[in-house]
Amino acid sequence: MVNARLEITPPASEWYVQLSKAHPEDEFTLLTLYDVGPHLLGIFEVETTALPVVLDTLGGIDPIITYEPIHTTEGFAVIEYSVTESRVYSATVASGTLPPASVTVQNGVLLVEITMPHDRLSGTIEAIEAIGGSCELLSLSRAEGTGGLLTDAQRRFTTEAVKHGYYDTPRQCTLTELASVLEVTPAAASTMAHRAEERIIKEFIQGTEGSLV
Repeated sequence: MVNARLEITPPASEWYVQLSKAHPEDEFTLLTLYDVGPHLLGIFEVETTALPVVLDTLGGIDPIITYEPIHTTEGFAVIEYSVTESRVYSATVASGTLPPASVTVQNGVLLVEITMPHDRLSGTIEAIEAIGGSCELLSLSRAEGTGGLLTDAQRRFTTEAVKHGYYDTPRQCTLTELASVLEVTPAAASTMAHRAEERIIKEFIQGTEGSLV
C-alpha cells in the first residue's frame, strides 16, 4: 500500500468544479458519496462568508437534484446533496479504487490524499484522464499502518469510542454521550462514526480482496 497525493483537474461538467470556480476564494471538502440507484447522495463542507450566495449557485447547477444544509456555524456549513452523476467518482470506482474519505476542492482543482495498492495507482490516473480530466502525482510514500486511512477527527472518534465502550457488546455508552465527550453535536458524531466505519471496512475488503468490483 502507498500514500499518494494527487492534484486532479476534473472535467468542467462536474458540479463541484462549477461551484468552486464560481466561488474561487471558498474552500470545499467533499466527504461521503453513495450510489443510491437513480442518483448519488453525498455530503460536503464549505468554508465561506457568503453561504446564501453559495447555495444559490448550487441550486442553479444542472447535475444537482436536491441540497440541504444540515449544520451551519459562522463561516462554515455542512451540506447534504443528491446529484445525477459524478464522472470522476464513477471512473474511480470502475478502476477498482476506493474513493478517499475527503477531497479538498478549490477553484476547480481537487487535492486528494489516498491510501491504495501501488499497482492500482496508474489505473486510477488513466481512468481520470480517459474522461477528460488531468492528474498530477504530487507525492508518493509507503503506507505505514493506518495513519493515512482516517482523518484526525475520525481517528479521535474511534479512539474515544473504544475507550468509552461504544463498540462493546452491550454498549457501555450511547452516541449522544460520546458526542458530549467529543464536544460535538450528536449529528456530527454520527457522521464521524459512519465515515470512520466505512473507511475501515472498505479498506479491509480492498486490502484482502484487492478490489471492490
